[in-house]
Amino acid sequence: MLVHISNQHEANFMTQSLLNLALNEYATRRADSGIDFFAPKYVAVGKFNVRYVRHVKEGAPTLVLLNGLPQSIRIWESFWERLSHDFNLLAFDIPGFGLTKADESDMSPRKLGQAVVEIMDHFGIQKAHLIGPDVGVPTTLAAVIAHPERFESINIFDGPGSYPPKMSPILTAVIKSGFVRWLAKGLNRKAVMKTNFMVAVKEGYKRYRPTKNAIREYYQITHDLQSHRCAMSFFGAYAQDLPWIQERLRSISVPALVTWGKLDPFVDVSNADYLAKHIPLSKLVVFENASHFSSEDAGEEYLKTLTNWCLGEYKGIRGKA
Repeated sequence: MLVHISNQHEANFMTQSLLNLALNEYATRRADSGIDFFAPKYVAVGKFNVRYVRHVKEGAPTLVLLNGLPQSIRIWESFWERLSHDFNLLAFDIPGFGLTKADESDMSPRKLGQAVVEIMDHFGIQKAHLIGPDVGVPTTLAAVIAHPERFESINIFDGPGSYPPKMSPILTAVIKSGFVRWLAKGLNRKAVMKTNFMVAVKEGYKRYRPTKNAIREYYQITHDLQSHRCAMSFFGAYAQDLPWIQERLRSISVPALVTWGKLDPFVDVSNADYLAKHIPLSKLVVFENASHFSSEDAGEEYLKTLTNWCLGEYKGIRGKA
């Protein structure tokens, strides 16, 4: 019994040490604005309790902003006030990712693409620009393939849209091997959780530093067992859903802005080239000094690119059809 208590104490100490290390070493040095627009709040939509942030601007174009893995919609906090000047905004954590809980049976791009549309319905959003990073890429593509009438345009970045995607060896193994996913959910889960956390706060960036609130939230997400299992199950669905998406890329009639970090070590920039070449109404922008979490890493360059696109540039792409 004493050994158990000692081991538990050591585990708790090491856990706290990892979070404290990240807060001390990788958090931004910028002063806190004092207003946390992203303090978690939830709304029930069907079977999901959806974490969201909303800014209503009547008469403005609508942006629906998704999150990536292993992060939450806090990836948008550095842009939120600036975007609110020009846009009607809804950001929410995709079910199974971030702080929106789901079951493993919910975890596939096609199922979550349908969930995106249902959440838009709940908020009375008939048509929007959909922005999907990372795991939000196949989710966004699935949504726009099934419901093109609901979207003005899409912006996708840092995630796969074909099979097999060109990704890091570790991610490739997770996607292709049920045994690797089984290990990641079981015997190796603590090591994988730690790795995912460090990716979220350090390895996925070249320049950007997350806020302390973001780091705490990403720690909570990466160390939640159900969220971890959901992520592994989502990767397991790629073998079925990514070929389905790939076969339909050329049929997408909605303008697509494909943005990417050239230095992405996890989802190779060649995925961006592939998507831009196969989606008919597309524009490709590669940020030279950005890594995997390219929107935050590119900063002002990304914000300007997205804003110009959604304020009208996408219409010119449509006009070339």
